[in-house]
Amino acid sequence: MQYRKDIDGLRAIAVGSVILFHAGLSRQLPGGFFGVDIFFVISGFLIGRILFSEIAEGRYSLLRFYERRARRILPALFFVLLLSYGFARLLLTPLAFADFRNSLFATLGFASNIYFWLHSSYFEPASELKPLLHTWSLGVEEQYYILFPLLAFALRNSRWRWAAIALCASASFIWAVATVSAYPNAAFYLLPARAWELLIGALGALWVAQYTLAAKTRVAMSVLGLALILVALLGLSAHLPHPGAYTLIPTLGTALVLVAQSPGGVATRLLQLPPMVWLGQISYSAYLWHQPLFAFWIHRFGKPSFEHYAFALIVATLVLAYLSWRFIENPARSAKRTSHQRFAWYGAAAVIVLATALVPQTWFLSHRANEALQQLARIENLYDHFEFQKNIRHQVCHSVSMADRERNGCLKTRSKNMVLFGDSYAATLYEGLRHERDSKYTDYGIIQLTDGNAPPFFQEGQIDGGAPLRNINEAKLQAIAALQPQKIVINWMMNGKNSSDEPHKELAALQATIARLQAVSPHSHIVVIGPVPHWSVSLQKSLMDFINDQNAFPRYMQQGLSANEAQWDAYFSSHLQKPKTTYLSALDVFCTPAGCLTSVDGTIAGMTAVDWGHLTKAGSLYLAEKIAPHIFD
Repeated sequence: MQYRKDIDGLRAIAVGSVILFHAGLSRQLPGGFFGVDIFFVISGFLIGRILFSEIAEGRYSLLRFYERRARRILPALFFVLLLSYGFARLLLTPLAFADFRNSLFATLGFASNIYFWLHSSYFEPASELKPLLHTWSLGVEEQYYILFPLLAFALRNSRWRWAAIALCASASFIWAVATVSAYPNAAFYLLPARAWELLIGALGALWVAQYTLAAKTRVAMSVLGLALILVALLGLSAHLPHPGAYTLIPTLGTALVLVAQSPGGVATRLLQLPPMVWLGQISYSAYLWHQPLFAFWIHRFGKPSFEHYAFALIVATLVLAYLSWRFIENPARSAKRTSHQRFAWYGAAAVIVLATALVPQTWFLSHRANEALQQLARIENLYDHFEFQKNIRHQVCHSVSMADRERNGCLKTRSKNMVLFGDSYAATLYEGLRHERDSKYTDYGIIQLTDGNAPPFFQEGQIDGGAPLRNINEAKLQAIAALQPQKIVINWMMNGKNSSDEPHKELAALQATIARLQAVSPHSHIVVIGPVPHWSVSLQKSLMDFINDQNAFPRYMQQGLSANEAQWDAYFSSHLQKPKTTYLSALDVFCTPAGCLTSVDGTIAGMTAVDWGHLTKAGSLYLAEKIAPHIFD
């Protein structure tokens, strides 16, 4: 197949947009995540051209096809996996390493997209902390490579080949649109809702093989295609249902450029610029490297540090990508430079080394001298250790429908009532407030209206499970209107998934919520509890780093502590001025000039946070004891 520089230019746009998006430029490039969709269309086009050509010429060989795919994909992937595994051993906590290990084996089994679909939970490490999260797209492509060659061969002599492939693409697209709202994780990660993007490329390959367009038409198509891609990258955002109808914009744009094969025109000249071609050539390695580099940096130095060093990490990504492309990708693709036997031996050796990931992280960490470090290392899952989901009443009163809350007794009232309104951070307050209620304020009922990733705002977004944030909070507002509670306690993870990254925008959303609450329940007193301490990666990781460095367990600690929460707390404290509204600073309770409280009693059992910020039961009891007089009558 004739080499086309403009395809490398498209690859450059795809990988560049993904890397910049993940590097924190989502405001400047809101649709950067569409880079993966551009890759899918390119892959479908190239694989389609190869298969259709070989079938037409009588050279079709499934084994040869899979060998080429293995030589193209596996060497660079294995190299990145090996180095990532080494860094994972050095940097990750037991819980994070367990997630890494599982995603590693899923990647080796061409099923990482299925793994991340099954484990996309709020109580899993955040996406930016998963070194192998990006391999989900390889899983989709690899599964497609298993099925599509069989389909192409089965339709080799059929006059309905066009119609059959178009029907499959249409069915996949309809499935994506129908499921993206109700099952967003499944639509995002799984092949049935993604196949249409690759099949659009395959249909483009069929068109190119059978038809020739006029030169002016080809130029116009390439310009229109590139324009559609830019509209998607610059004008669409992650808040839109994806993959869905909007995903047609970048995918059809990519298909137009591929089908046009324009020899001239401004779009083609831009795509064939030497820097674009160079980046396109190393795009696969660049895509492989960027996520592990970004994730491990955040694990070691924290998110704020990443934001300051993002440009340097992008440069490091490109350097590593060039080296692996030059010395691993290219040699492996040639059977003359890397024989079949040597290729097989290298692959087997890599798999054997990676198999040692079965050895738990605790085996490496628990041999250190400090007893506190050994105890922390033995806790592979702090959520289970601290019975976190039980404490927030997960799937009992938290993250359930209003009907389930009624059935489960979550809406029981007493002579006075308090509503707990917010996300999982608000849910962590329940144990502390319940304990204070039971001991001192027994006339209060506590009604828990909390959902994962559901800040108390009436705006766009999706909570855990995919339900629209606005709809969920409208239902809670109706419940509050019916209850007319004496108190409404509001808390949420500031600067979280469905909230703003700027304090003044968050304050405006909060004030709008307060206005709506006071409109439907005018006699309620509203208590806003400010942010709790936020630890880089997790409190467990910050403690382990401190103990390893200082050989002591700190009760108060600054290491690993984010400064953003203090800034937001000060802003809210000085600017939130609403009648019948009280703002309480959680940081005033947890923090001193020496840092923030890590444990209520100086032991691991008394740790205040189960991860980066969610309170343990001990942390909830500690906070509630201090603020209860300001909440209850």
